[in-house]
Amino acid sequence: MVDMTRGAGRRHRYAAILVALCTAPPAGALAADEIDPETLGVPSVSACSERYPLVTAWQPASDAGKAHAAIRKGFDTKRHWGTDTNVEVLTASASDLGKPALRVRYPEGSSSPSDKRGGGAGFYASPAALHGAESACLQYRVRFESGFDFVRGGKLPGLYGGKAPSGGETANGKNGFSMRLMWREDGQGELYEYVVDHEGTSVGRGAWTFPSGEWVTVEQELLLNDPGEANGVARLWIDGRPVLEQRGIVYRTTPELTIDGLMFSTFFGGTGKGWRSPRDQHADFADFRIFAPAP
Repeated sequence: MVDMTRGAGRRHRYAAILVALCTAPPAGALAADEIDPETLGVPSVSACSERYPLVTAWQPASDAGKAHAAIRKGFDTKRHWGTDTNVEVLTASASDLGKPALRVRYPEGSSSPSDKRGGGAGFYASPAALHGAESACLQYRVRFESGFDFVRGGKLPGLYGGKAPSGGETANGKNGFSMRLMWREDGQGELYEYVVDHEGTSVGRGAWTFPSGEWVTVEQELLLNDPGEANGVARLWIDGRPVLEQRGIVYRTTPELTIDGLMFSTFFGGTGKGWRSPRDQHADFADFRIFAPAP
């Protein structure tokens, strides 16, 4: 469990977060891409893995050789980047979990794939069990190496639909959405979304903090909006603790757009000098599961 109350600095930061979550700004003060604080809160329901049945569980294939092949076989995906250069498979004993894990490298001086030296890795996994899903739950574990330097931030996996817009693309309600997570300075966590009117928007920054050297369980639930209504929801739990709920989201303007699966995406950045990893570093990922209501 992450202790957000350790140290005066953390207490002060947590107090500021609560103010940001609970205090609405003056009328007319919100910019076009800002999140209305009145739509933010903390989940009042149990973690989604406790409410939905398990439909898919992934891990790298132990009989596939190199990481690239192990990911393709274990996650049933063909869309990928960085998996042949920046990923290795940890054995069940090396992961300390009793199951294999992915170790993703962020080389010194690397940031996003579009930078001069791309680090991290990415791929998409779309299980057949999610076909047509309008709500779903993603659970996985992440462990940043001991002493990890978080710099300004970086991306983490989340759920997606359609073409999964990212990298400054526009989410128009028909082409898709992406709801990844990010780490920020000092390990602060946030939801990082591409949905209608909010492309690359930081939501709930600092609502929790990632430690280094420890496995952390991330759980994300999405409930898509009814087309024509702003009633979509996103929820997050960290190590089973409710940390963030966002309401009033417009994921889509057409019923054909639904939840497709896992967008595995991790790298430092942003792009450019201020975002780059100051040294060779790594993070480990394991135990990916999808839960969803019965069709």
